[in-house]
Amino acid sequence: MNREYVEKTKQKLPEMTKGLKKVGEYLLAEPIVFAIHPAKKVGSMIDVSETMVIRFCHYIGYRGYSELQKEVRHHLMNLERVNDKENVLTRDNNFKNFIDDDVKNLKQMKNIIDAEVFNNVVEKILESEKVVVAGYYHSFSFAHWFSFNLNYIVGNASLFRPESDAGILELMPEKSCIIIFSFFRYAVDTIRLAEEAKKKGVPVIVITDSWASPAAEYADFVISIYSSEHSNVLLQKGPITMSIMNSILSELIDQVQNRGKIQPTFKYYIKDGENE
Repeated sequence: MNREYVEKTKQKLPEMTKGLKKVGEYLLAEPIVFAIHPAKKVGSMIDVSETMVIRFCHYIGYRGYSELQKEVRHHLMNLERVNDKENVLTRDNNFKNFIDDDVKNLKQMKNIIDAEVFNNVVEKILESEKVVVAGYYHSFSFAHWFSFNLNYIVGNASLFRPESDAGILELMPEKSCIIIFSFFRYAVDTIRLAEEAKKKGVPVIVITDSWASPAAEYADFVISIYSSEHSNVLLQKGPITMSIMNSILSELIDQVQNRGKIQPTFKYYIKDGENE
């Protein structure tokens, strides 16, 4: 199976400029976008110029965008055929295969994480006097779990409840932020909430499944969850989303301890003996 573009991108990624790195991470996370869209459209989707996309192609060893696109298409078509064949051969071992898929997705997510974005998200949460976490429909479970645990760490997080929190953006302190979970199929109310927050100058952190998701347009920080190609299945994104949330919460725990900002509720996160 031809996947040279993946290896070339991963090999060159550490030495890329910020703009090239942005294109490379997007290619690893959303190859199907490169397979179906021209360079200009790809650039607009990730907020870089068409020239930057073409420059990226040259940087990793291709003559131009069309050559890269051809290889990506070939890879995705072959991958689909292999997946179909494997599904027939391994029906008796499906449970292990599902776990293997989760592990592969987590490893891929690990390879494309932008530590700078994660650090900025952690800092934004720590400097905020109020943190609101929102998610609708199937994203609600992520928002609920994250806000519940986040509140134990920082003491000022709450879950957005549309039935009672209308106008909450008007009442938020100057130093605040909103964290939005938005997954395919994207809830309109979540997008409107992100848009309203952006208009009011409230920093928006979006955790989503694609850089092309509608809520990402209004985000100050975007964390895009990786899952295998051709997949909009929430079940595949669940383990990765949980891992991403855990990594953010774990870093917050370390930072809260280091900076002496321990909340009364924080003791629930200290292991037995650590606070003695």
